[in-house]
Amino acid sequence: MNYKVNWMAIVACVIACMGIGFLWYGALFQAPWMAGNGITMTDDHSKMLKNGVEIPMSATPMILNTVAMIVYALLINWLINKSNANNLVSGATIGFIIGLISCIQVFIGNLFAANSNTLSMVDGSYALVVFTVIGAILGAWQKK
Repeated sequence: MNYKVNWMAIVACVIACMGIGFLWYGALFQAPWMAGNGITMTDDHSKMLKNGVEIPMSATPMILNTVAMIVYALLINWLINKSNANNLVSGATIGFIIGLISCIQVFIGNLFAANSNTLSMVDGSYALVVFTVIGAILGAWQKK
């Protein structure tokens, strides 16, 4: 079996997941995520503080997240190729299973770190949604 990569689908996955991340950690769950991580904003919203200490602004997390999304999409694409999952539902199922495994790991890691269940739900459900979306896009948009 040849390993096929639809680079347009990979790019679509990255863009979709970045958009989900902006919604997830911005409009939808910003307050519980920030509270769970001990992050606050200054009164003028110009700086972020973690436990009262300023967090330096950096592009590094966004760059690493973009690289990680590319790697995730390539790995899920490989799994979809290996399993002959050639439609949206079968691709989404593979992504959901990977997302569920990641979600469980987030919960366990947060238990060890004594973080809140709310933080676990925000981060874990994000992983579940992102991997399911990657699987759905790649399953539906196979290279011929």
